[in-house]
Amino acid sequence: MDPKKILIGVVVLAIIGVAVIQLGNNGTGINQKPQTIQGQPTVTVEVMKKSKYADGQYTAIGNYISPAQREEIEITLTLKDGVVTDAAFTGKATHEKSMAMQRLFSEGYKEQVVGKPINEIALTVVNGSSLTPKGFMDALQKIKTEAVQS
Repeated sequence: MDPKKILIGVVVLAIIGVAVIQLGNNGTGINQKPQTIQGQPTVTVEVMKKSKYADGQYTAIGNYISPAQREEIEITLTLKDGVVTDAAFTGKATHEKSMAMQRLFSEGYKEQVVGKPINEIALTVVNGSSLTPKGFMDALQKIKTEAVQS
């Protein structure tokens, strides 16, 4: 067979496939407005940035996915005037590599958290750990939602 005809056939099939997928979505795809569950509080990012936070101690569980499995961490933050004055971390990993990465995280996260305004904390990599900070940020978001004052 002629390679040009094969290429044209593949392109035509790809176009048809994309069209079928688009028609199958029928408006239920990415552009759909997010749905909220009744009874669950919703707080937008803009509201969080402008919000004041109640002083106190807050604890939350953060989740993230490691190559081994879903992992959890627990963080406790103490807030005073929107600034983190103390932080505690408990690793809850069960996989050996995840436990090692959580240990590395625990040895270096405080310097990036304590003394910082809660809205300016954005951890990505701490002591070589790049997944544990995702769990921290998940827990941090939960704490912000709990601590926000109306």
